[in-house]
Formats: sequence, C-alpha cells, structure tokens
Amino acid sequence: MTYNLNYGNPDPASAIDAIVNADADIVLLQEVTSEWKRVLEKELATRYPYSMYRIHTRAAGGLAVLSKLPIELEELYASPNRGWFPAERLVLQSDVGPLQILHVHLRPAIDGGSWIRGFMTTPPLRRREIETYWRFLARDMPTIVAGDFNEDPSGSALAYLVRQGMSRVETAGPKTWHYEVTSGGKTSDLLRLDIDHVMIDRRLVARDAHVLDAGTSDHRPVIVTIEPRV
Repeated sequence: MTYNLNYGNPDPASAIDAIVNADADIVLLQEVTSEWKRVLEKELATRYPYSMYRIHTRAAGGLAVLSKLPIELEELYASPNRGWFPAERLVLQSDVGPLQILHVHLRPAIDGGSWIRGFMTTPPLRRREIETYWRFLARDMPTIVAGDFNEDPSGSALAYLVRQGMSRVETAGPKTWHYEVTSGGKTSDLLRLDIDHVMIDRRLVARDAHVLDAGTSDHRPVIVTIEPRV
C-alpha cells in the first residue's frame, strides 16, 4: 500500500481503518507528522512489528513505513530541490529474498504559491529528484518505486523510470487524488488525478491493483499485489 495521509487530516480513525482493512504486508505513508506517528504506533504496532518514521521540518514531508517483513536497511536521501521532501530507500527481507523499495514524495506542482504556474515549471524538478534518487539504488535486487509522485502517468519522473526498465502498475477504481468542493450542502470532486503510483522492474509482476475509496485524505490508498516473475 502507498497512501498520502494528508498532514492536516482531521479524521485519523478513517485512515487507520483503511490500513487495517487492506492488511497489506508493506505500507508506505506520506505526510506523516509527529501526531500521526503517535496514532499509528498506538493503533498498528502489533499488526506491523517493523516500522520506520522520518518526521520532516515541513509537516507534509514526513515518511513512514509499516511492515510485516523485516527491514534490513533504511536510508534517507535529501531532495536536490533544497527544502523539499526527502526520499527513502528500503531493503526488506521477503520469503523470496531481498526486496528494494524507493519510497518517494516528489515536489508538489506549486511555484511561488501558484498551482497554475507550478504545473508548468515543476516537472523538471521532479525529474531531477528521481534521477538523483535512482543513482542510490542497487541493481542486483527486485525493485519497487512507489509513493506520491505529484504528477499523472504522463509525467517526466515516471518517463525517466520507464527508460530505466520499470513499468507503472495500472490500477482499477477511482483516481488517487481528488479536490473536493461543497456547494448547497453537497460535496463533489472538482478535480481528480492519478498522482500516486507503484512502479516495478522486470523481475516483478503485479496483479489485483486497485485504489480504495476510503479515508478522508485528499489522496486515496493504492493497493498492489506484487510477485516475482517466474
């Protein structure tokens, strides 16, 4: 599972329910604050005996990993776009051997407070981030890159990973991110985009990939079953 919790989410119980009901072996979480850490540890420590928390000076920059699999290695990489969110490399021990994960929360499409300008100016910044992080990855183990990419499937960061031999897992269900508005007492989506992704290399195959319509974050959880290619 990859899931951006939204650092200002007023309803953590719904996110906990979504995580529990999905029952994924590995949960990658973005926008994790110290308050979120307390809730997650209280509610999920027994279910997920292995965990890593990286709280960031920007509230939206925190990362967490909850795992049923042993975490053998965890490294944090600062964004080359100074002040923005870091990425995290993990090596977990699975029943088929080591598994490498790059957990990302790439630069949001905002520039000087403007989302319109940011849509045009930030793609090269996300590309720079993913290029930088890619250099840290080992080439001798199956690899997953997942998280909040802050760009749709046509984005430059995803295109870079495709050129490195990775493929995006197509998901069923609603869009991963939505911007809601309320009018006349009725709430509806003004904007919907797929900006949370799971990408896998050629040594892996994916099935049962779907987006859950759950929780009260502006993002929805993405769930993918991943197996070794035989």
